[in-house]
Amino acid sequence: PRGQAPRGLVAFWRTHPVYMLLAALVALATLNVRLAPLRVSPAAMMAGRGFGRAANPGGTGQPKKKPSKPSSKRRGRAPPRQKIGSLEAKLLQEHAASCAAAEATFAVCASDGDGEYAAGWTAHPVPAGAVSETLYSADQPLLLESEGPLLSESECGALTNAMLLHGAAGGWDSRYPLAGYTREVKVSDMPAALEMLNGALRSTLLPAAASAFGLDASHLRVNEALVVQYDAASGHNALPIHRDFSLLTMNVALSPSDSYAGGGTWFEHSGETLVCERGGALLHAGGLPHCGVPVTRGVRHLLVLFLLAAPLPLLAGRLQAIGAAAGTKPQFFSQPRRRPADLALSSAALQLAIEANPRDAESYSQLGHNFASEDRHADAQRCFEAAVELSRGRDFAALVSLAEAQAAQRQHAAALVSLQAALELAPPPGPSAADERRAVRRRGGRRGGGGEEGA
Repeated sequence: PRGQAPRGLVAFWRTHPVYMLLAALVALATLNVRLAPLRVSPAAMMAGRGFGRAANPGGTGQPKKKPSKPSSKRRGRAPPRQKIGSLEAKLLQEHAASCAAAEATFAVCASDGDGEYAAGWTAHPVPAGAVSETLYSADQPLLLESEGPLLSESECGALTNAMLLHGAAGGWDSRYPLAGYTREVKVSDMPAALEMLNGALRSTLLPAAASAFGLDASHLRVNEALVVQYDAASGHNALPIHRDFSLLTMNVALSPSDSYAGGGTWFEHSGETLVCERGGALLHAGGLPHCGVPVTRGVRHLLVLFLLAAPLPLLAGRLQAIGAAAGTKPQFFSQPRRRPADLALSSAALQLAIEANPRDAESYSQLGHNFASEDRHADAQRCFEAAVELSRGRDFAALVSLAEAQAAQRQHAAALVSLQAALELAPPPGPSAADERRAVRRRGGRRGGGGEEGA
């Protein structure tokens, strides 16, 4: 996930030593997590008791729902918890360490306040239940577009120039090891830009984000801040579909919209691409799947802030990161499954991630790939069906993976239906979209000659 993305498994373990201990704890957890065939539907899983949440004494296993508070009220108070185990305690310690590291680098608001931004936000529709219900109130808009600039022309220009100078002198940063994806620089690596950003965080950016999501501005922490470049001429012009490791992600446009063609942020739930004017911002729940649309002319620069909230730990996200690092799912759709570092560890962590957030389609998908690598195709099918259901049929990769699991069980007619649904949906916009579409067509051709279902 963006905001915590490892650059490969070895680098992940080196840069996140605490996960070595977490790995051992999750391995112990496998004694209590059965890796038997999944026999529950996504709806049944959603009705189960969540990881680290108090059970409802009424008998349904769901946490009690409190009445929704008006959006003007501040959120951010941690929910009551049962007695926690060693794994959850370690995850909470890791969250606290992340917040402390963020506070040591980036500005923190001393108190809750409205800040200097007063132009307001336009909400874009997001289906109910698209992300974890424990982190956001039921009536909270999850995708917002600013109605005015949050950064001035001079601030946008200064951040862009700082990135260009840093990249020319010290090279670019890139967390996606394939051609066609963006260049970026960490703001923390550019002292003058960091000083300027910290002033904007205190005065405008953090108060605006907190107010939009009903949070206390003093609780927000910048887990990471990047200046990202989409450059048509170099071919580094897009970002693949992904979810962010953040409670909130803020994308602030640093380039005038007439300085490039194409571009924008595409969201899976709607297929909508949003483009902001210079200084304007998109603010969204980190778990919403999205991608950076290819820029076909010119250069587009963005400031991207990955925000955490001190009282709201992302337990499911941390478990999913462990599962992803140790599992088999490739980083890109076009790649074959990779050799897992620790399949049992990965599957245990992903099942715990699903327990923590039953709406996490990505954990279901990761777990499905693990099962498929063991030829447990019925289990893989159930996982991919869950991912498709949770995405409301809009997860292209999950539809294709579902077809593969169905075909492996000689359910050829069902596999053709899944592939047709993927083709009608089309892959997310990106440099490999045309190749992905052709690959699915070829698979559909082969399935069409495979005989009737059950043959």
